[in-house]
Amino acid sequence: MLLPRIWKIVVLVLLFVAVSFFAARWLTAENRERSAVVELLRAQKDGDWPTMLGMLPGCSQRPACRADVIANAKRLKGPGPLTILRYDSGTAYSPSAASGETRVAWDRGGASAAVVQCVEVQRSGIAFLSGSISLRSISRPLPGIASCAG
Repeated sequence: MLLPRIWKIVVLVLLFVAVSFFAARWLTAENRERSAVVELLRAQKDGDWPTMLGMLPGCSQRPACRADVIANAKRLKGPGPLTILRYDSGTAYSPSAASGETRVAWDRGGASAAVVQCVEVQRSGIAFLSGSISLRSISRPLPGIASCAG
C-alpha cells in the first residue's frame, strides 16, 4: 500500500522538476535577448561600428543598415556607463519563433540626454529548447516618445 503512494510522489516530483526546467529555459530567452541588445548598445556607445556590424548578421550587405550603424556609432559615442532606462521587447515571452522590434531608452549614466532606439530582434526555434536570438538592425535615435515603426 505504501509503495504505490511513493511512486505517485516520485512521478509528481519528477514532473514538477521537468516543468520547472523548461519554464526556466523559456524565461532565460528574455535574458539572452536583453544581453545581446545591451552588448550592441555598449559597442555603439564605444563607437565600435565594426563590432556592431558583426553582431547584426547581414547588416553590412544592406547599405541603409550599414550606414545607420556607422552614423549611430559616430554620433552616439561617448564616455560614461551605459544605463538602460526602459526596455520594451517586441518578442517578449514568445514560446516559439518570433520577430519584432525592441524599443530601448538609454543614456550614459546621466551624463547625456536619453537616447531612444529600436532594435529588430528575430527569435527562431523553440524558446525552452534553447531557441536562437539574433539582432537584425538598429534604428537611428528616435524622438523621446516615439514608438518603433514595426
